[in-house]
Amino acid sequence: MITFAVVSTAEIAKAKVIPALQSVTSTTLIGISSRDKQRAQAFIDEQCHSSSTGMTHDEVLSSPSIDAVYIPLPSKVRNDFIIKALQNDKHVYSEKPHGGTVLELKSVLDLAAGRNLQWMDGTMWYHSNRTKAMEEKLFQSDCLGKVKRVSASFTWGGGGLVDRQWVEGGNGRTDPEREAMGMLGDSGHYPISAVAWAFGWELPTNVRATHTKLNSLGAIVECEATLCFPGGGRAVIDTSCLLPHRSQFEVVCEKGVLKVDDLVGGQGRSGNFGAYDAPFVGSSSFVVGDYLGKDKMVQVEPCDHVKSLVTEFSNCVQTVKEGGKINMEWSKRSLVTHTIMCAIFESAMRGGVNIELKGESDNEATQYVIEGETFNDIPTRIWNK
Repeated sequence: MITFAVVSTAEIAKAKVIPALQSVTSTTLIGISSRDKQRAQAFIDEQCHSSSTGMTHDEVLSSPSIDAVYIPLPSKVRNDFIIKALQNDKHVYSEKPHGGTVLELKSVLDLAAGRNLQWMDGTMWYHSNRTKAMEEKLFQSDCLGKVKRVSASFTWGGGGLVDRQWVEGGNGRTDPEREAMGMLGDSGHYPISAVAWAFGWELPTNVRATHTKLNSLGAIVECEATLCFPGGGRAVIDTSCLLPHRSQFEVVCEKGVLKVDDLVGGQGRSGNFGAYDAPFVGSSSFVVGDYLGKDKMVQVEPCDHVKSLVTEFSNCVQTVKEGGKINMEWSKRSLVTHTIMCAIFESAMRGGVNIELKGESDNEATQYVIEGETFNDIPTRIWNK
């Protein structure tokens, strides 16, 4: 049994992750923490109806009874707590987007690896039955051939779903003091992760933000970018809180295409936003098209993304408890997506310049060439300070 604590009373914890932790048979939730212990206990009593104990953050860190922590703290302060958790031998399930520069995140991941502590971020769609079925089509058979082009989007908020106050910093996603990369960080993570997944976690060689819109506080509220990959591969991503709901990607290969139109929630084009606010069983189909344009709907067993993630993470932790090694796949994915996101952000804040990524391996950059100058880390400075 893997024992968990949740480090925050954030909405995503209440709506999605705590129900998953309570429903997976290999996990038990023993604590929820806040800076105020009484607030944490009130949250448990009013919202969770759980036998968990309200704790302070420090009590979570020092407790020998806790194997793993789920950390949905704001990205601006999350890394500091993650480091403390790792130093206290806790396995880490971290919310996304990631905070800090590329090298800052890498140092966190290196710390986890050095202490043989499992890391996993909260990108839920990686763990669905549908994703595993799509991976068989893309990577384990030759039915589609080499990936050539990917387009991916996550936009929402248009048509009055959010108001002007929300767009102008009234939400954490649009307040650069709370989310430095704005909507690119919060919602752009999904199309970025879809592109990285489709290209097998190989970093692009060049990144350019082709369209960026900032609010009055300097937060990104809309962004579109192009990415170029080795061998002629290319991709385009976009994210926005000003456009209609789109949660989709298309992977164009040599012999056909693979398409999904409900990446994040798995609810189809139904207009049902319940998938974002509560446990949801979905992601039951995807489309495979042949070279002539004939599409086939592929059906898969639907699942709850978060429950699947918690199950995978717990299995990894159990392996470590039995004397095995951590699964480094999840650290690799986090570093690749964060590197791409930081490159897009840097380009966006510089007015759309090209960012060239260089490195000695396919999934780790060590240099970034920007307007003739070479940097060892990005973002190169705090842009919206």
